[in-house]
Amino acid sequence: MKPIATTADSSLRLRFNVPNCVTALRVVLAAVIGYLLYQREPGAIFAAGILLIVAALTDTLDGILSRRLGQETPGGALFDLVADELLFMPSLILAIVAGLFARTDGLMPLNPYLYAVPALAGGVAVLVGVAVFLCKRRTRVFDFPSPPPVAKANYWFWMAPLIVATLGVGSDMGLAVLMYLSLISTVLTFYSYLKKGSYVFTD
Repeated sequence: MKPIATTADSSLRLRFNVPNCVTALRVVLAAVIGYLLYQREPGAIFAAGILLIVAALTDTLDGILSRRLGQETPGGALFDLVADELLFMPSLILAIVAGLFARTDGLMPLNPYLYAVPALAGGVAVLVGVAVFLCKRRTRVFDFPSPPPVAKANYWFWMAPLIVATLGVGSDMGLAVLMYLSLISTVLTFYSYLKKGSYVFTD
């Protein structure tokens, strides 16, 4: 997988195109989901779970559309990364505050933080990487590393426990297993990103 090209003739400016509109929809849905989770009412929480599925699917849809329509841009790729974290991180924090992971108490040590802290740290690392890249690119041009395959899969490992907990479906053990799988996937993703994209911080 090639890095996100940011050569002199490929601007980071966001273009008004179909994939970016789909990504923007994810940001809007993130705000709605956050509001619903903040209500802490069963009906609102369930609605937030449904919208989480819709919002997560837009992450796949915008990628498909950008390739099919030939509208892949560096700015759009970075916007997609940021939109993912704007959806996931606040939703996870609000779900924890609402006690949606309480049913896995006793099945996971330090519940839910063994799942949540590495996942949130991964999200912060992505946002910091984007910020550092944008700052450095003000003085020179270089490529931003595209997410390795394990990172693309990892996003769904992050989202699956959150969606299951928010919808209140599945067994307690099943949710715990998803949380453990997320932890393993996050560790592998950190390693993969360090090998591929550490130059963003060190060069």
